[in-house]
Amino acid sequence: MIDELTAHRAELETDQARLYAMVERTIVPHIAFDKVARLILGNHWKSARPEQRSRFAGAFKSLLIHTYATAIFGYTGAEEILYKPFELKANERLGVVPTDVILPGTAPVPVNYFFLREKSGQWKMYDIQIDGVSLVLSYRNQYRQVIEADGLDSLIESLARKNAKD
Repeated sequence: MIDELTAHRAELETDQARLYAMVERTIVPHIAFDKVARLILGNHWKSARPEQRSRFAGAFKSLLIHTYATAIFGYTGAEEILYKPFELKANERLGVVPTDVILPGTAPVPVNYFFLREKSGQWKMYDIQIDGVSLVLSYRNQYRQVIEADGLDSLIESLARKNAKD
């Protein structure tokens, strides 16, 4: 993805649809969106209707694509990523890829990528922890407040509106 971003930066900056398609093609296949949606909704997942689960997962997937697409333009090529050895956990079904992102003139930022081995044997990412802060837990805390105040449908509609703007 970095090679494609570098080679086509000018076109991707002016064509959001192409940028989103690149992110969907290169990143999305490696994310366990069902697992992510369940973890983010926590206890609300159990009480959600199948249709709500599906709508939430789709809306969150779109949000993540838009967010990631915007964030990749911060990549300048001056960053260095130091990959540490893969760590297996929980009966070899879960794994972590610890990394340090090193920006010129700053201290390394620890970034951990959490993976789940699916029944097919394929590894898919389900969380990212940046400097000790879990993306999944951050969204769970934020969304729990909305769900408890206004309901799950309200959260889903809010995500859909945000995605439509982007």
